[in-house]
Amino acid sequence: MKPVKQRKWLVQPDFLVERDADRCIQCQVCVRQCANDVHEYDADEELVRSDSACCVGCHRCATLCPTGAVSIKRAPLEFRPNANFTTDIIRNVYKQAESGGMLLSSMGNDKPFPIYWDRMLLNASQVTNPSIDPLREPMELLTYLGRKPARVEFAEGPGGARKMSTQLDPQLRLKIPLMFSAMSYGSISYNAAYALARAAKEAGTFANSGEGGLHKTSAATGRT
Repeated sequence: MKPVKQRKWLVQPDFLVERDADRCIQCQVCVRQCANDVHEYDADEELVRSDSACCVGCHRCATLCPTGAVSIKRAPLEFRPNANFTTDIIRNVYKQAESGGMLLSSMGNDKPFPIYWDRMLLNASQVTNPSIDPLREPMELLTYLGRKPARVEFAEGPGGARKMSTQLDPQLRLKIPLMFSAMSYGSISYNAAYALARAAKEAGTFANSGEGGLHKTSAATGRT
């Protein structure tokens, strides 16, 4: 009998791949479909073997198995409870130490960090006393983005009026103090980039085009 393949990592797997031998028909669908080399067909034994250490829990093999013979479960191994070093943190430390690399995740962070922008409350009535009357005390949201000088110099103008003589660097003038986050043309699409540019123009702000190029029709709006 062929020996069981040794684990690629010294770190215990996050998931366990279980196969029902009575239901498995050795069709090798899981072998062909898995991108992480979890499943391997042993031609000598005419048997499909699975290496749980490579499993990322995508469930592709379990979904495509025609007989439902494959199931993915969480590994039952537990760590001593610790408020600072949770199970996920300890596992990540082990993986980084074993691989010598960083653990990367695409499209955001999977940790439950709060989105503070969604929790902000702007109550303008608390900045003045009495509360702001829009007819008496209009609020100004106009914002300029750009390098500011250390000091501003003024010179005497016609009729004794003072006029600023300091030459300012180019500034972005925003009607509202918000800008669209950086999203390159190549990462979204033409329609999305054009829609963002039009929306920025109508709102009186700018859209950050990121590190990528910009289609000429989006650039023509003048708000990117």
